[in-house]
Amino acid sequence: MGIKGRQRVIGLDIVRCMAILFVIASHFFINTPAHEAVFSGCSMFLQGMGRTLFMVNVPLFLILTGYLNLNKTVTRKYYKAMIAVILSYLFISVVTIFFRERFAGEHMSVIKWILMITDFSAINYAWYIEMWIGLFLLTPFLNIMWKNIGTLRHKHVLLGTLYFLCAFPDMFNRYGVSLVPGYWELVYPCAFFFIGAYIREYQVKIKSQYLITFILGCCLINPVFNALFVSNHSMIQLVGDGNGIIGMPLATACFLLLYKIDFRNKWIRRMLESVSTLSLDMYLASYMFDIMVYKYFKDHYYVDQGQFGAWFFVVVPTVFILSYIFAIVKQQLFRAMHLPTK
Repeated sequence: MGIKGRQRVIGLDIVRCMAILFVIASHFFINTPAHEAVFSGCSMFLQGMGRTLFMVNVPLFLILTGYLNLNKTVTRKYYKAMIAVILSYLFISVVTIFFRERFAGEHMSVIKWILMITDFSAINYAWYIEMWIGLFLLTPFLNIMWKNIGTLRHKHVLLGTLYFLCAFPDMFNRYGVSLVPGYWELVYPCAFFFIGAYIREYQVKIKSQYLITFILGCCLINPVFNALFVSNHSMIQLVGDGNGIIGMPLATACFLLLYKIDFRNKWIRRMLESVSTLSLDMYLASYMFDIMVYKYFKDHYYVDQGQFGAWFFVVVPTVFILSYIFAIVKQQLFRAMHLPTK
């Protein structure tokens, strides 16, 4: 919803839609041998750019969480909001288990499957739910902390400290060498949460041309570096992950580019609102469709990673659409059963 809960802000729906699209797009590089493929040619160059851009998928969700939840407090209503997410996770986990048993040939005992639900491994992408639960529980207290930081300078220091703790290890602690403290690297959900809170409080705005130039520059770092200095080798990830030294500002730039977009076309607005509302269900369901779709297309059309890059524009939309249809069906089923859907 919008900031005041009265009128929906379409820019925030666009952020969430891009986040789920980037999630599904990033899985192209997980479900193909992209990390082992030799970096050579135009297709691999573009894939290198895509891998950098799409890694901001979860960070966009986290920044949006901080932006939307800045005023959440310790109330019964707040904690009840967790029920819809947990029910969705449990339902889609059961469907996924059925899928893995029936279509993927993974046969395990009932107890093993139950334990896989509780440790968030029944769906390979469900680590996000485990992380989200902790962030949800911490949110009211993160808000208290944020609102009791007295000065803008101190808020900048906090963000800078979190950037150092979360992003620097990804760049400087590699290949068995540790140059900076890395123990707190996994606190990055809080870092993105506070970035979202900062943008919400100060309504940060930067000219679109600057943001686009910065995003494009970030996406070019990996492929340009590999084109110039690497030969007969898979692409070296100089940039790192979405919570890395480039990933964090890149995700922030993408959010700033999108969150204030507005337009009047009702049909497009409704479509974006629908995808936005169903994005979590789409995220969880996409695991099943990744298995089906990638198996089919790799069995029939894969020759090498460069050649298969063109199939990105078929495979990713297919998984996206199937996940969206599944999410609609699940939503209608929950409504018929009078279960919370959001």
